[in-house]
Amino acid sequence: MKKEMKKSLVLLLALTFTMLSVLTVAASQATSYSYTLDDEGEYVRTQDAYLPDRTITSLGLSDPEDMLIEQNAKGENILIIADTGHKRILIYNLDTEKVINTIEVFSVSGQETRFSSPKGIYLTAKGDLYVADSAAKTVYRFKKQNDNYDFFFTRQYDRPTAPIFDESASSNYEPSKVAIDSGENLYIVSEGNYNGIIQLANSGEFLGYFAANLTKLTPQQAFLKLIYTREQEEKSEVLNTLPSTFSNVYVDHAGTAYSVSMGTGDNLLKKHSTDGSNLYKSVVCSGNMTDVTADEDGIVYTSDVRGYINVYTRDGEMIFSMGEAVQGMDISGLFSSLTTIAVDNKGNIWTADGEKGYIQSFVPTEYAETIFKALKEYENGDYDSAMEDWNTVLRLNQMSVLAHNGVAKAYYNDEDYKPAMEHFEIAGNRDGYSNAFWEVRNVVLKKYIGPFLLALVILFILKVLIGVIDRNDVIPRKKKALGEKLKNVPVLGEIGYAFKCARHPIERYYDIRVGKNGSMIAATVIYIVFFGVYMLYQTGKGFIYQYTDVEDMDMGAVVIGFFAILILFIVCNFLVTSITDGDGTLKQVYMIPAYGVMPAMFAMLATIGLSYVLTYNEAFILTVIMIVGVGWSIAVIFEGLATVHDYDFSHTVLSLIITFVFMLIAAIVVLVVIIMWEQLYDFILTVGKEIVRNVTGSES
Repeated sequence: MKKEMKKSLVLLLALTFTMLSVLTVAASQATSYSYTLDDEGEYVRTQDAYLPDRTITSLGLSDPEDMLIEQNAKGENILIIADTGHKRILIYNLDTEKVINTIEVFSVSGQETRFSSPKGIYLTAKGDLYVADSAAKTVYRFKKQNDNYDFFFTRQYDRPTAPIFDESASSNYEPSKVAIDSGENLYIVSEGNYNGIIQLANSGEFLGYFAANLTKLTPQQAFLKLIYTREQEEKSEVLNTLPSTFSNVYVDHAGTAYSVSMGTGDNLLKKHSTDGSNLYKSVVCSGNMTDVTADEDGIVYTSDVRGYINVYTRDGEMIFSMGEAVQGMDISGLFSSLTTIAVDNKGNIWTADGEKGYIQSFVPTEYAETIFKALKEYENGDYDSAMEDWNTVLRLNQMSVLAHNGVAKAYYNDEDYKPAMEHFEIAGNRDGYSNAFWEVRNVVLKKYIGPFLLALVILFILKVLIGVIDRNDVIPRKKKALGEKLKNVPVLGEIGYAFKCARHPIERYYDIRVGKNGSMIAATVIYIVFFGVYMLYQTGKGFIYQYTDVEDMDMGAVVIGFFAILILFIVCNFLVTSITDGDGTLKQVYMIPAYGVMPAMFAMLATIGLSYVLTYNEAFILTVIMIVGVGWSIAVIFEGLATVHDYDFSHTVLSLIITFVFMLIAAIVVLVVIIMWEQLYDFILTVGKEIVRNVTGSES
């Protein structure tokens, strides 16, 4: 019996191991996560975009600063590397895995010359290789002689001699990166030069600064610049701010220039027009970018010194972000210092670790290739194929903003605007949604404009007929009687009085002053209704104008802030006017804002309604409505304060200034009390725990 059980157990184990040996292991080769952006611009995980492939450590590189890839006559990928630490240019065949050539020594005017610190390289379609040498303070140009990539020196570009270049104290000339356009003009990034990218003609003539990073002043800096003299500005450390420095420049096959910068601020990744201005509206990127390149389809790739790689569409929309900051670990696909990036003709990404001196490649996954294929099909006008591929992406990632944008654009170009609106809304693309809504609205207007005008004509005719029939003004008298009846209804009539305050503030607020009209209950009801309208204004506008989702709002802060400001204003204004001979009581001060907010309230309601029928092109209408409504309410409340307190204009302004100062002081005092109370609470809690620990002898 025991032998039979033993045989059965052995057979069961054998079957188990056999099944495990044929099962496919579904594990990702990725060593870091891939991210993209959601509809709110936040990073979210997505499917693996690239997988680490080849790691080349046999080249003996030292601090590689730049590299590029070109195809030779056989279609093979040739990698050219600026091996800065070894002061050489290394040329390597990625397909045959052999070093083709190196450039270390070359002849300049018959003299043997070596590189000092080659940090940037660029190869033109004509076979001219440009090398930026920061230590030598020049850019060398070489000519390719043959398919073995033998190069000979042709000329160098030293510091420009133009007087305009020397006029600036920051016109440093230590070329670290270089790129060439189709007109053979040079674009040079110079270390220590904050004026911008230096542009030289191929003859060496200084053409000016192609682009420049601007410095944004803080409110404090702007104020100091207004009051400081030139000498004070030069000595001030606060005003001694420098713009972000360019770290690299690249010109693609179409002649479009790209640049990346290190520092803080916006627009650190730029796609330049011919005059140097930035074509990108807003790009999500880091402040530590080291290199930028673009493939033949306009896909843009950037590297970050901390080890991150970002991929963008030709319009600057982020497709993927991947990588991880690591130190002291040797993991394929992760970097200690990512210095440069290039892309081969198969779409593979090639990078270099400047600290460890190795080359790493990444291959795109099927998911990434589908996205690139859809982007290319859309650019080529093949919207049906693009739609099919974007739907494939959505099956893999239902919340892909890029895919929803792609589907929406395909629908839009097929003139199918309603589904385009749906996908634009999911993607959070308000511009696209506005354009699609414009088309849908035009269709609706064309369909119903005739019946609408006919209805207006009928209503006008009915009004005329009623006027003819009702010669004794029965209907107007009944309307007036109804109004008088409603006016005498408690609270309701006092609420309606707010409408009269908006039209005739002086007379109506005088009635409130002498106690002829208005009540605390009606004012409270108006405040509650106004708060409801305000909350609806914050949360209920149409998609185009609702910039913040309700779930992202701190509703507690909104509610507390609304009533805290209102109560602070009422209390502080009453206290201020009490010591400045104001006649108003606390009850009257409480009613003044309530009876003045009607214009603002109706402006908000109008804005909410119109936000569902207006596009971005008509945004100015909503702006005008809000300015008029809020301005009207401010004027009414101002007049109410002046009337109730019996102030002239100057006294009213002064009382309001003091009121706002008191409100600020009160807010600061409350904040200090809250902070002190939290500290006191933490102190009492700590002491209590210590007492319990000493009494019970517990360590927890």
